Order: sequence, then C-alpha cells, then structure tokens
Amino acid sequence: METKQFVVIGIAIALVIAVAAPFLASGDPDGLESAFFSIYGAKPFMGSELDEDAAGAAEEQAIVTTGNDFSYEALMPDYSIPGMDKAGEVVAVVLGTLLMLVLVFAVAKVSARPDN
Repeated sequence: METKQFVVIGIAIALVIAVAAPFLASGDPDGLESAFFSIYGAKPFMGSELDEDAAGAAEEQAIVTTGNDFSYEALMPDYSIPGMDKAGEVVAVVLGTLLMLVLVFAVAKVSARPDN
C-alpha cells in the first residue's frame, strides 16, 4: 500500500469515528466535573441530576478558595454548535478533527528534514 493511500484511509477512518462519536458518547459530565460537583453536594455520586443552585455555590466557593476566577466562552461548548442538536455535535467534531489533521500535517511539513 502506498503512503498516500494509507493516509487517505486513515483520514476516512478518523472522519467516520468523528461522525459516529456524538451518537455513542455519554451525555453525563466527565469524571472531573462530576467528581467536583459530587464533592460539593451539587449532584449525587451515582447520577446525573445536577442542582444548578448548589453547582453555582460550589463554583463560587472554588473561586474564593483558589482566587482563580479565569473563564472563557468556548467557540463550540460541549463539542456542539448551539441550536443545532445532534447535527451541531457532528459538525463540531468533524471540524475539530479536520482542524487537528491540518495542524498535524502543517507541523510535519515544517519539521520535515530536507532530504525527505
């Protein structure tokens, strides 16, 4: 198999995984976020019901404790495009995959030895 065919097949597999990911991924918060809210009593350890008031209080307490109030607005929060439901999730993951592939190829091109 030629290198070019290998790369094209790899990109195709990455895009198939990107399209399937939103339908296979869990809707529950990730482990770190879930543990944080569980420790501060904003959600049960085994469950996904989040008490919004308790969550806000927990975040305020963390800011007071650490003195760190840094925050930013993500371009695609929770790996989705707001207002597009599952289609927005698919588009966000495919865009992210394509952007990472472009970044990897650019770094490879710049860092390649001249004899290759």
